[in-house]
Amino acid sequence: MNIVTANENKSIIDRLDIDIIKRIDGQYELRELLSKFVNLYFNKMIIDITSIANYQDIEVIRQLGKALDPSRIILLLNNDPVVNSSLYMSNLIGAGFYNFTRNFEGIKFLYSNPNGYENVKHLVLSDEATKQEEILAEQRAKAMEYHEESGCKIVGLVNLTTHAGATSLTNMMVRQLKAANIKAIGIEMFRQDLIFYHDQDLMSCMNKSDLERTLKDHGDVNAVIIDLNDFGYADDYCDEVLYLVEPSYVKLTKLLKKDKNTFIERKDEKIVLNLSFVNDQEVPDFEYETKCKVFDNLPPLNDRDRNLSEINELLRRLGFNITE
Repeated sequence: MNIVTANENKSIIDRLDIDIIKRIDGQYELRELLSKFVNLYFNKMIIDITSIANYQDIEVIRQLGKALDPSRIILLLNNDPVVNSSLYMSNLIGAGFYNFTRNFEGIKFLYSNPNGYENVKHLVLSDEATKQEEILAEQRAKAMEYHEESGCKIVGLVNLTTHAGATSLTNMMVRQLKAANIKAIGIEMFRQDLIFYHDQDLMSCMNKSDLERTLKDHGDVNAVIIDLNDFGYADDYCDEVLYLVEPSYVKLTKLLKKDKNTFIERKDEKIVLNLSFVNDQEVPDFEYETKCKVFDNLPPLNDRDRNLSEINELLRRLGFNITE
């Protein structure tokens, strides 16, 4: 029999088809969580790491490894950039945790094929690399502290289906923000398509350091819209991330063929239908079929239009003070 805990990753835990002797939902201090397992014999324990308060602190996880046998634990990680950093994973292994994953398929595999040290030793950092990662982690923390103090809101855009319009939407959002006298810039990661709009407030960044420098140079702005283009550090910088879906039959079929759990794994994220011919009455059907909540439904828009009410409404939903 097995024990599971669930919190932010509840949608993944709910899909498990294993014998469960005890399940605990919610987030708890480690000592309180451990008290719920007293005198319970179990085969495996699958722990949603967000069930543990202060899970970003590796010392808390080390205490877990001292209290329970790490070889019988599968840790389900979330998308937190701290938890997914090479430093954190190296420390997990140092604490004896060799079985960790971020998805349902990983749990299924590790349940039947648990890792040993040989399977994960390539993730262990050298002493020098550990020092470098600790320096970078400190720099990221300072950058986030500066960002929070500046009062600037950063919104990231991700094309979930291919060519879902993140670049043009970045341009339109920045333009409408500026029209409302909100100082804003748009950034495109890794590409330079924004330059074709010939706007000095639209720019490109080619790496994380470039982005950090650009944000620092524009520390007086109130809003930043970022076309993320698979930028792996989005959670380090963005207050909100919008996942754009062009809801055509072909685009949705290709997306689900690539990853059938795309919507399940993002059920708590902000999904925006973009370039959408789905009318507002049909949105509930889309939500029912995909098991996710639609944050906004945007029709195809003319990106040369100087006043787009649909974009203004999206910005208001994101918390910006936009008046018609």
